[in-house]
Amino acid sequence: MALIDDHITTYLQALEIEGKTAKTVASYANSLAAFRSAGERLGFPDHPADYDVSHVYAFLGDLRARGASAGYQHRRHREVKTCFSWLKRMGIVDENVFAKVPLVKRPQLIKPPFSPDEVQRLLECSDRTTATGARNYALILFLLDTGIRASECIDLRLADVDWDRSRAFIRHGKGEKQRWVGFGSRTASAVRDYVDRFRGDHPGALLLTSAGEAMTAAGTLEVLLRRLGERAGVAKVHPHRFRHTFATWAIESGAREIDVQMLLGHSDLTMTQRYARTYTSEQAVRAHPELSPVNRLAG
Repeated sequence: MALIDDHITTYLQALEIEGKTAKTVASYANSLAAFRSAGERLGFPDHPADYDVSHVYAFLGDLRARGASAGYQHRRHREVKTCFSWLKRMGIVDENVFAKVPLVKRPQLIKPPFSPDEVQRLLECSDRTTATGARNYALILFLLDTGIRASECIDLRLADVDWDRSRAFIRHGKGEKQRWVGFGSRTASAVRDYVDRFRGDHPGALLLTSAGEAMTAAGTLEVLLRRLGERAGVAKVHPHRFRHTFATWAIESGAREIDVQMLLGHSDLTMTQRYARTYTSEQAVRAHPELSPVNRLAG
């Protein structure tokens, strides 16, 4: 085993000790595995102190030659760069050669939020006379009204809901950050109706499966929503699109970006500002009829 592999093993252990989530550690492990795989093919040095920018470009070139997307290249580069920052902090290397090379630019894609009509169709597909339908109805409104992540939704417990103040406590946010999220009266009524008529007041997960059990993985929620979307004739129904819609609609309604950041649990404004760009682009398109040069032509 090359010396750099020993350092990578220690680095991944450090991430766990520092409190990074299992998902985050797995992502870094995958990036570093891709880096080492390329290194073995291309004959990279065994000691990290012997690396220079030529090895960085060789690694990125290898990813590109293998058909990796710009987003994939960006993530791998960024996560290996973070590892080399740690190596520098530990005194193992004198400089971070990965920091010398600009990150691959990712395409700035505009991901449209749900339209009000699409949300209404999803709600109309939920038969509130049944336990599953009442849960789905409450789930749609809760995701839309709070913008919480899929993992946060399945982790939410009945005891985490403060009915009097219309808010819920997120105990295990991304990076183990805790926060409160609010919800409106219509959402409160739908969730309370589901709990009173079907779920019951016993402790445990707020939203249960059709079998009355807690959802154990975000994938369960994703499958549930995808099937609901198929029945309603709405494409791309997944938890994150509700989160995206919450942020976009909030900004459109005049919410401050800092408030949206806090409610979504973002560590900084960078991600929140992506949602602001979605709204700005949509706003510009709506204004076009009044700005159109062609519409001003005579005849």
